[in-house]
Amino acid sequence: MDITDKTMSDKEFYKAFLDLVQKTNQDPIKVFGDALTYILWLLSIDQEATPWDYGEEDNMAFADFTTSYFSYVQEEMADRFWIDAWGDMYMELAGKYKSFRGQFFTPAGMSDLAARITASGSRESCGRRVINDCACGSARMLLSAQEQAFRAGDPQPYLIGEDIDGMCCKMAAINLTVHGCIGEVIRHDSLKEPDELIYGYIINETLANGFDYPSIRTSRDRRDFRKFQL
Repeated sequence: MDITDKTMSDKEFYKAFLDLVQKTNQDPIKVFGDALTYILWLLSIDQEATPWDYGEEDNMAFADFTTSYFSYVQEEMADRFWIDAWGDMYMELAGKYKSFRGQFFTPAGMSDLAARITASGSRESCGRRVINDCACGSARMLLSAQEQAFRAGDPQPYLIGEDIDGMCCKMAAINLTVHGCIGEVIRHDSLKEPDELIYGYIINETLANGFDYPSIRTSRDRRDFRKFQL
């Protein structure tokens, strides 16, 4: 991975991932997906049983990487409102490892523009402006939409992300959660089967209900998702 043009914190985060790959001795795409699963499970309030084929030493390596991830996010968000560590890393890895499928996420500037356009046509539900991205990827447009709402002094919006790719949904769920967003991420085909649900994540209902800790809740019940009630 070429990280010579990254900031020091970027380099440290990417190096932490490469160290995790080396310690677990697994394919990078598997480690990437499992790192998402590990962090998503830590943030979950339901903590569903998840298949996991790592031993004690590997678990320690995932714990160390998770610490690096949260330290990276905390440091970077002191200088910028939102970051997409997962999407940036995925694109870096996709350029090097054939096992990664070609995913290319919208540049930050285009995400900002798309957020302004989408927010201008949004509607309200339950006292919050609802902003929806029907092919959210790692949720860049939604992160930008929240930033723009805060900068404008507007109430925090309710964010809805949809994607057919399970890994993208995990990236989006974690990104939205650590940024303090309130909303949901739905895995389904928003074009062919917009009323169907494979599964989804309820993002930060704890914050929405006045608690001071972030959370993710996995659900397969359409009634839990505002998308299907609009």
